[in-house]
Amino acid sequence: MGKTRSSLKANRTGSKGNASKGVGGATTNTKYQRRTGGVNKKQRSNHSLNPDRTTDPKTTGGVNARSKATINRLRMYKNFKPIRAPNGKILQAAPFQSWKNSGEVARVEPHRKWFGNTRVVGQEQLQKFQENLGKVINDPFQVVMKQTRLPISLLQEKAKQQRVHITDTETFDYTFEL
Repeated sequence: MGKTRSSLKANRTGSKGNASKGVGGATTNTKYQRRTGGVNKKQRSNHSLNPDRTTDPKTTGGVNARSKATINRLRMYKNFKPIRAPNGKILQAAPFQSWKNSGEVARVEPHRKWFGNTRVVGQEQLQKFQENLGKVINDPFQVVMKQTRLPISLLQEKAKQQRVHITDTETFDYTFEL
């Protein structure tokens, strides 16, 4: 009627002495996947932190799967320490934390956001702000609530001091004895 127990055991994969045979008589292993052309290739893991995993939407979470850039960024956060020798010397730099060799030219890519004039103010606006600020500071019934990003010390003009006429008290010749 049905198969006997011994026949079931013989067909089971991984049983002693009876390794299951794949196509062409080659033994199959769970770590290796049979590819066309008779070449065995190691399977890639489908872990969420593996940037080289397969991108099949059916197996990797569909549209919500992490991109390669996101995975690399997360791995950078996780493995941020360099490997050091007992004396403190760095043996292997942390991922994404290497340095340039001496003599190599390092270059910063040009970008509008980095090199543009971000906070530019005209002379008229600056004078108007300075006048309004002077009125508010001199009035005891008004208070400045919102801080400005401008350095206030540069906006306040220093009062002109009278020159000290040192030559009136002592002559130039007497001071420097020419």
